[in-house]
Formats: sequence, C-alpha cells, structure tokens
Amino acid sequence: SGTADLGTSQHTVTITDDELPNLVINEFQADPHASNGDANGDGTSSTTDDEFIEIYNASGGVLDISNYTINDNSGLRHTFAAGTVIPAGAVIVVFGGGTPTNIPCLTQVATVGYLGLNNGGDTIFIKDDSSTTITSYTYGAEGSDNQSVARGTDLSGSFVKHSTIAGNSALFSPGRRNADNIPFSKSWTGSSDSDWTNSSNWDTNSTPSSASDNVWISSGLSNYPSASGAVTVNSVTINSGGSLIAQSTFSGSVTYTRDLATTNWYLVSSPVVGETYDDAYVTANSIASGTGNNRAIALHIPSDDTWDYMQAGESATYSAGTGYATKRSSAGAISFTGTINTDDAGIDVALSNAGNRFNLLGNPYTSHISSATFLTNEGAISETSTLWVWDQSTSAYEVKTIADAMIIAPAQGFFVKANAAGGTFNFDESNQASSGGTFQRPGTRPEIHLTIHDQTDTRIAKIYYIENMTTGFDVGYDGELFNGVSNPLAIFTHLVSDGEGKNYQVQSLPPNNYENMVIPVGVNAVSGTDITISALGSNLPAGISLFLEDKTDDSFTLLDEESNYSTTLESDAQGIGRYYLHTTSQSLHAASVASNNNISVYKSSEKNLRIVGVQSGMANIYLYNIIGKQVLEASFMGSAVNDIELPELSQGVYIAKLETTNKIITKKIILN
Repeated sequence: SGTADLGTSQHTVTITDDELPNLVINEFQADPHASNGDANGDGTSSTTDDEFIEIYNASGGVLDISNYTINDNSGLRHTFAAGTVIPAGAVIVVFGGGTPTNIPCLTQVATVGYLGLNNGGDTIFIKDDSSTTITSYTYGAEGSDNQSVARGTDLSGSFVKHSTIAGNSALFSPGRRNADNIPFSKSWTGSSDSDWTNSSNWDTNSTPSSASDNVWISSGLSNYPSASGAVTVNSVTINSGGSLIAQSTFSGSVTYTRDLATTNWYLVSSPVVGETYDDAYVTANSIASGTGNNRAIALHIPSDDTWDYMQAGESATYSAGTGYATKRSSAGAISFTGTINTDDAGIDVALSNAGNRFNLLGNPYTSHISSATFLTNEGAISETSTLWVWDQSTSAYEVKTIADAMIIAPAQGFFVKANAAGGTFNFDESNQASSGGTFQRPGTRPEIHLTIHDQTDTRIAKIYYIENMTTGFDVGYDGELFNGVSNPLAIFTHLVSDGEGKNYQVQSLPPNNYENMVIPVGVNAVSGTDITISALGSNLPAGISLFLEDKTDDSFTLLDEESNYSTTLESDAQGIGRYYLHTTSQSLHAASVASNNNISVYKSSEKNLRIVGVQSGMANIYLYNIIGKQVLEASFMGSAVNDIELPELSQGVYIAKLETTNKIITKKIILN
C-alpha cells in the first residue's frame, strides 16, 4: 500500500502520442481494505497482494504488450511476460500478489513481488518495450480510502472513489465494468462440456449472442467450444493452444495468437481468412528483418526448395491452407485476425510436383486436425503417406507417420510430398478436433529412439514395433529423412528387407522375431567430429538389449541408460554400411554374428548398382533381363558399400543375383 501522504490531490492523465497503442487505465487500488479488500479473489484480504491496476485495450484490435512495463514514481513494478496479448475491448489486471481467482479477464502478478502504490499520491506509468510512456495517471489523497479509484464512466470518465458510483457501489471491480459490474468480455471456461450454447460454460453464465459481445478463449482448458449453429459476436480472441470449432456461419472477427518461445524459425499458417502481412504487421508482431529488405515471413518454392521472403513495403494476404516460415526478433506472440473458415467443402490447396515435390501446408482452422486422417485419405500426397514438421529446438525436420497420429495445432505449418502427378489437397472441415491431448497415441507400443550428438547438435531416428508391419516398406508407417534440405548431421536407418537406398527417420517393424531383425543404421557427420550414439528403448520384451555393431573396428557396444557409443571420425561419414543395430537377449561379439548380414541391392543411379552389407570376402553379382539372358557379371571384394557400373541397358525389369561366401540373394531391379 505504500506510505500515506495526504497532500494536495492531483488528477492528471497523460497520453504521449496519438499513434501509440491505445491503452486506458480504468481502475486501480492503492489502499485495499484490511478485512474486506480481497480484490484478487484468493480468499485472503491483503493490503499488498490486493493492490491492482486494470488496463483496457481501446486500440480496436488485439494488442501484444510483451515486455511492456508498469512503473510508479519509485521505479519498475511489473514487466508483462512474453506472449501477453490483450483481446480487443478487453482488460488485463495486474495484482500486487496472491493467486488471482475467478477474475473475468487476463491477470498477472507484479513481477517484482508487489505494486507498492503510494496511498496518498503517486503516478502510474504504462510503458512499451522501448520504455516509451503509453499512458500515465497521477492521483492524490483519494487513493487512501480502503477502496479502488475508478472511472465513473468506464474508459472516458473522471476517476472517483468506487463506492460512489451509482450503479455499482462496490469497493472494487477488477475485470468488470465500473458502472454495472459486468465483465468487459465473456470468457469461455468449458466447465461443463464443449457446447457453445451451454451458458454454464461461460464465466458470466450467459452465452455470447450479440454483435457487441467480445469473447476470450484461453489455453490450458479441459473443454473447448464447438458451435453447431449460427453465431454472431463482435470479436473472438483465442489464446495460443486454445481451440474453436464452428460448424455453421460465424459472424464476427476472430483473432488467433500463437506463442513463439524463441527467436528461431517456425512453420506457421493462418487459421483465419483475410489476415494480411505488410510493414504494419511486421512491426506489430516484431517480425525479424534479414539481409537487405528481407522480412522473416517466407513462402517455400517447391521447384528448388528455396524461400521467397517478404520484402519491405510488400503487402500480401495469408493464403488458407498454405504454410509460411517466420521468426520474431524477440520471443513473443504472433497473431492472425480475420474470419473463421466454415466452408462445408473444406479448404483446397494445389500441390506442386516440381523439384523434390515438397509442399509447405498449414492448418487453416482454429481447431486441431488429425494428420492420420488426411495421410490415409488424401490421394494427392506421395505414396509414402508421411509429413514433416520443423523442430525449432534442434533446427531440423522431423518426419511424422500415420503411427505417430500427430494432432496438428491451429497455426501449425508442415511439409508433405506431392505424388508424381501433383493434385489437390483438401483440408476436410469434418477433420477437426478441439484439442491434441493423447489422441490415438499408443501408450504401450515398443519403440527405440536412436540419437546422435556431435557436441553441438542432436538428431534422432525412431523404430516402432507395430502389429501387421513388415520388414520392408509399409505405406504411411515408414518415414524418410527430409531431403528438401542438406543434412550434414543425421542418423537414419535403412529397411531391414528390400532396402532401396532410402534413408528413414522412422521405420516400423513387426513386434516379434527381434533376434533376427538387424537394422542398418546410417550416419552423416563431418570428419574430425566427436560423435556419440545413444539409444532409448521403451516397452521392449523383457531381456531384449540393444547393441550397436561397428563394422570398421568389429565392435559391439551396449546402448542403454548408462552406456553409449562414442568415436572420433577419421573421415566424413555419409550413409550406410558401417553401423548395425541388434535387438537381442545375448551378449554380442564379432565372432557371434555373420559377417554378411542385411545385404541390400538397389539402383543408386541410372548407371550404378549399389550393394550394401557385404563386409568382406569375394562376391559375385549377375544381372539378367526378363527373358533370363545374362547382361552383367562382376566380381568385387566386400567393403560394406560397393558400387558396380552398369552397362548401357534398355529400360525394363531385371533380376540381380548376388553370391557371397555364405549366401545367395536375388532382387528385382527396375531401370528407367
């Protein structure tokens, strides 16, 4: 509460610049009542914790006040956290302390541990993140009467002692209008279910139904709203992680905010229709600047896997269903304001089949969508039926398969690969869910996570054991390493059977016969690098251990919570042939394992046949055309990876026959 100073009362409001964000100090409490002053609603009256300042957003739009501050004549009192966004027509209340409870608006607690407003007179300053004063108010002795000081007419009236307001003679009303004690906005609580029309799901016990209603949907709730009928409101603001499903017409502006916790790159999309990005948007959302006029909002170009950056002075509209790469200059939130997507036909996006055929898409809804549904049903994506997301924490792409059953959040971008012909990808309106949770995520599936670390970066590969999978390629369950970018550090596997030289970040195998499934492990790393390979197995059968075989030095290393494999590379590691993962109940050594295991034969280019897995000894390779005529014979000394030059051959199907010292393998090869 500060020290009482009953000097001359002062009443000064200062707005320093008409172009600055329009914030209004609407109510404050410097001198809470010692026994009836529980303004923060935590059940305890406190002359320090129940001090508060109520700030109204009169800007007409969503306002990000990340890193704004509250000061008084004594100094800093509060810094607004990164990602603090005030909805249009809503308020935020900062309390001195305690646990704000049932306050119908955004709340925070003073970051210095108290507000310490002087009872008998002080000046409250609201400053932006560059310390420019947005607004201020100076009060005098009226602050020391065991109640708040509030505008008699909300937002524009003079400040008076709260108990003198005719329509609301309470001692305080944080989060509610001073004149009638009605909340500035209606907040969704979801206390009963997900029905928009159920009044018990709203903090006001009344359903928003007016063009003047402002709605706030926060994050971290158990139930999120689904509106099956027509809705009319003024505005809806959805906090990062929140959700709204609209199954009919929905009138009113909708703003979705997404928190970007770092200054790294993120893949995003607009979950509303009509948001534009221009210089004003860049400034409002603290979008980073790059070289020259580049701004950190970028479209992906499939033909050559490059990026088209927004230029200073450019104005464009976010395209529904399209993903964008973006980054902020500081941690905080970005927002998208427009109308909600309610088209019964869903959202169509044309997929390009140019280049490597990678297309950056994004969730076009203010709700979550199931990746398993569209990976199974969309014919325009490649036969692998996988997607890739960007992990900003590792600066690497991560493949997601049908088995991952990833639930894609609102404003989330992701890559898919078009099929050879291209086509149209449809975001089906019916494929919406109110939350991600643990939807379809198996809790007991056996898995192995392989990790490589080079003292700076970390990369991961995964092996799933799922019923009805094979040791060959399983559509939608084996996911390739993203090759739309270079991968100087990577760990991956090749298929246990019928490998085609493809690098898999996720491989799915049958949950049996562990002892006989030896998994080829590939590594990309630079010469001279110290690398560490570790593994974490979960839900594996009792007694099964993981061993990494290194063919270069004929060693086997147990991989578990206490041991891993480390080495310093004497040359660049690029690909497969050196490492194999064994799942076994035995202790392994070189003599206990066949020297030529998991042999693969495939065409690596139109002029080259590659044999992987023949570690030593002489071997012979024969190639026959479809009528049985031999067209190639070659001998070679096994060296893990061997390349055989192909002669000029006609297009078609050929049979490769490989003879080693202990086995014969035949393989169908297609030349085109």
